[in-house]
Amino acid sequence: MPAPPSLSELQAGFARAMIEGAAPELLPWIGARGIEPAARLQIYRNSILATQVDSLLGSFPAVERMLGADCFDGWATRYAAWHGSRSGNLQNLGDDFADYLQAQPELAGLTWLGDLARLDWLRQRTILAADGDALDAAALQAAFDAAGDDPRVQLLPCMHAMSADFPLLDLWRYTESPDQLSVALDGGAQGVLLWREDGQVAMQACSPAAVAFFIALKRSERLSVALAAAQAIDPDVSIEALLGPLLGAALISDIPIPDCREQDT
Repeated sequence: MPAPPSLSELQAGFARAMIEGAAPELLPWIGARGIEPAARLQIYRNSILATQVDSLLGSFPAVERMLGADCFDGWATRYAAWHGSRSGNLQNLGDDFADYLQAQPELAGLTWLGDLARLDWLRQRTILAADGDALDAAALQAAFDAAGDDPRVQLLPCMHAMSADFPLLDLWRYTESPDQLSVALDGGAQGVLLWREDGQVAMQACSPAAVAFFIALKRSERLSVALAAAQAIDPDVSIEALLGPLLGAALISDIPIPDCREQDT
């Protein structure tokens, strides 16, 4: 009989059984007591997978509504078993779920599925984003005046945006009320602006050009660079039209005054 494993070896073997589904070297040291050791480990693994699937369900409600409960459960279980939780926070579990679904040959006909999952995930990031304070109208005007002709515009941490080649926001809303709404997936590209308002996720349709503008600002690009990114998609879009949604939803947190070194570059 080999020497019993150390506590650290037992813990490593148990973790391996939970992640990989088996740890044969651990079985001789598990008391049966009416249940086979391998079955005992599987009970724990099933419980962990069920918890992870529940977490994915909370993060991807629109995907679940479109796939159906049983289909979603199957794909979420496969993802959890393949991906596992790489963070101590289960709220991070779905970071690759959209890419995983989009890569599955069986789901290739659902060309909208990956972007729908990405919108669900952006909603998760929006609700969990750090708090921030928006500039009021007077402070905003003063900041613009002080920052010069080509400032950087800082947005609230909860603001996100994405676009798709189909009416993405229309599809998301359809999943909530399929009996009352309809959606034409060939209706053209649509962007979505997301932010947190009164503790809930707010969403607004916008143009893909606006999404390019918002994302450039989130990368701390100057206003001129963000405008160029938008006009690469829609040459006729104006800076007033692009700033409008940010001003309307009060999503600008600061317009920093550049220091001398930054002005010289």
